[in-house]
Amino acid sequence: MNAEANRALDQGDVEAALAIYHTITAGNASPRELLEHATLLLQLYRSGESLALFDRLLEHPATTVDQLMMAAKLWFQRGRFTDCARFSGRALEDSPDSPDIAAMHAAALERSGEKEEAREVITSILAKHPNHARSIRLLAHIERRDGNFDHAQSLLRHHLQQFPSEDDWRLRYELATVLDRLGDYTAAMRELALAKSQLEPASNTFRPQWRAMAARQWAVTRSLTKDRLKRWADSSGTMTQHLCLMAGFPRSGTTLLEQVLSAHPACIGTDESGILATQFRDPLIFGAASAEDAVAELDSFEREDLAAGRAEYLRCTADVLGEDPTGKLLIEKDPLLTPDLALPLRLFPGAKILMPLRDPRDVVISFYFTIVPGAANSVAAATLAETCQYYAEVMKHWLWLREQLDSSRWMESRYEDLIGAPEDQTRRLANFLGIDWQAGMLAHHRRSDDRAVRTPTYDDVSKPLYLRSLERWRHYEEALAPHLHHLEPYIDAFGYAR
Repeated sequence: MNAEANRALDQGDVEAALAIYHTITAGNASPRELLEHATLLLQLYRSGESLALFDRLLEHPATTVDQLMMAAKLWFQRGRFTDCARFSGRALEDSPDSPDIAAMHAAALERSGEKEEAREVITSILAKHPNHARSIRLLAHIERRDGNFDHAQSLLRHHLQQFPSEDDWRLRYELATVLDRLGDYTAAMRELALAKSQLEPASNTFRPQWRAMAARQWAVTRSLTKDRLKRWADSSGTMTQHLCLMAGFPRSGTTLLEQVLSAHPACIGTDESGILATQFRDPLIFGAASAEDAVAELDSFEREDLAAGRAEYLRCTADVLGEDPTGKLLIEKDPLLTPDLALPLRLFPGAKILMPLRDPRDVVISFYFTIVPGAANSVAAATLAETCQYYAEVMKHWLWLREQLDSSRWMESRYEDLIGAPEDQTRRLANFLGIDWQAGMLAHHRRSDDRAVRTPTYDDVSKPLYLRSLERWRHYEEALAPHLHHLEPYIDAFGYAR
């Protein structure tokens, strides 16, 4: 029957495949069958239906360590770190001497708030496998989080000297951040350069995809004129869900701003669910034969098509959130949404648009320091020149769109204003979004919400507002100087010129 399910999937008949899997797993299913069915449900944003299957997988006596780790990785990718730890913990019980499993389990514990338990797991496995790079990186990361910068530096430097490996780049990224906190900015840039040079072969494979994506995105955005946007609004029907689209650029303060707003009981944030990108943008924008075809399809949508699309978006989002957002202001936050706003503007005619801004020089330095998965939309972090170019390519979309959109529909929120005058800025944000201002918005780090933050800045946003990140770029002014021509138009446009 598994072959029948696979044939149905190959033919695009997802419901038929699910029906077959339901029949298989209703009985005495094998771990492989349970995992396949649960994985399919998770990919379809039906995690509620998958939970019982994952529980059976966890309890099945024949489940292998590889199957447990496959489940753990699925939950980690979804940002469900506690669920991940259930499976990685069971896998570690079965293979207590595996450093890779221990590192995954410790990472899940650390991300779910169990920092000391993570430290214990890592310390124990390093006693047996002192050359395991990922474990050293995580231990150094935990030490850095605790403010033990000298110890973190010592751990990393000792490992790089004694146990060089293909994972050195991971350690050098962490070391660069530690050195930045210690004030050794020249050494920090040197470590980043070494890390990125090790990744250069992989970066080369993604650069053509980046260029093709950028060209398609810009062609689509340039088609968004005032007339077209008005036609879309007039033909889109009524939205029942209150929605705010929060775009920006990575490391421009998007996660902090989302956490501040989500501290309000009337708001709930998506924390970069990826639903708009994977379920809508990829097939409709990048799957089209050309930018013109993509825009033509957006133009062709009838009201019932848009209503169905909104319903599917909300269903998937509720699955990720673990609750129905109806009745709340939904903050759809994704810093990579800026060059892809065409589709959500078509789908959500009444959505507000919030554009987080930060000094472009600080943004590119922070992005350059961030360890990100290799992909077409992150390869620009490979060099500082490309990082600056990428910022310009993304934010030109916003300069275009803010001239086409009604000014009452959008607001720019500067990171520096939120840090420097939080009450004034949160009051402006509340007024724009149509919610009452509440003092709890100033204490976002004390939220009782137990959902983990999935983004790389998860540690920063768990702290009170701090000034350390302001004008960080000045420490790297010499390295940045040759590439400032990419940023100068945006420094001027967003009011950061002095």
